[in-house]
Amino acid sequence: MLFMLMIVAVLAALALFVSYAYWNTFRPVVREVEMTLQKDGGFSELRIVQLSDLHMERQSITPSRLTSFIEDARPDLIVMTGDYLDNYKNLNKFMEYLDAIVATKPAHGVWLVWGNHDHYLGDRIEELGELIRAKGVRVLENEWDSIRFGEKSLNIIGIDDFCLGKSDIPRSFRGVGDGVNLVLSHDPNIVLDMNDHSFDLLLSGHLHGGQFKIPGAFKLFPMGELPKSNVISGLHQVNGKNIYISDGMGQAGFNARLGTRPEITVHTLRTTA
Repeated sequence: MLFMLMIVAVLAALALFVSYAYWNTFRPVVREVEMTLQKDGGFSELRIVQLSDLHMERQSITPSRLTSFIEDARPDLIVMTGDYLDNYKNLNKFMEYLDAIVATKPAHGVWLVWGNHDHYLGDRIEELGELIRAKGVRVLENEWDSIRFGEKSLNIIGIDDFCLGKSDIPRSFRGVGDGVNLVLSHDPNIVLDMNDHSFDLLLSGHLHGGQFKIPGAFKLFPMGELPKSNVISGLHQVNGKNIYISDGMGQAGFNARLGTRPEITVHTLRTTA
């Protein structure tokens, strides 16, 4: 009898644990990140909403809720840093989210790079890219473009996924002129290969803040060198370069989070007077 009660207690505790981890996926946090860049002149305040790792296969935040968060942030532009879907059957779902994002109409548009899961679509990623561009979204594939904000150019450099070997760093920076250099790339480990390139801030995702924050877990799984040094989330300086790692909005593997929650990031950038 006692043994049976112990089994029931363990199962009940496990059910509560799993339920709590699942509940966390419905509880996004909006993280405000402010940074003053060491650049003369430029802009007094540039607001960027970063969305990463939407993972349509395991996404709990509805498009309408996402739209509400974005509208409250009043961004000048929106950037998306990879991993939107890995199964083409979720295309219509992703496009519904993308429509909601585009409908917020940031003054300087929506910009996007691919993550490793997007490349699991194989050749169909090209078809996805065409559909996204048709919505007016700028897809950067190892290339850059710029916008004018205040007295300076903001150069947006989009580098394709690093962990699958899709990135071409020299090509991405070719011809970049003066201004503030903002890099978008899914896997933050790319920063370790960027010592020869100058930029002001790298925005990335990929690591989900651990998703399950179990001590030492990243020493067991092949997620790159940064996690081995516990660089998995938030703002860091690596080799003197500023990088931000979003915990992302969706989940991989299981629709559950422990010790972390879905993240929508609002970056406010300023330059020195």
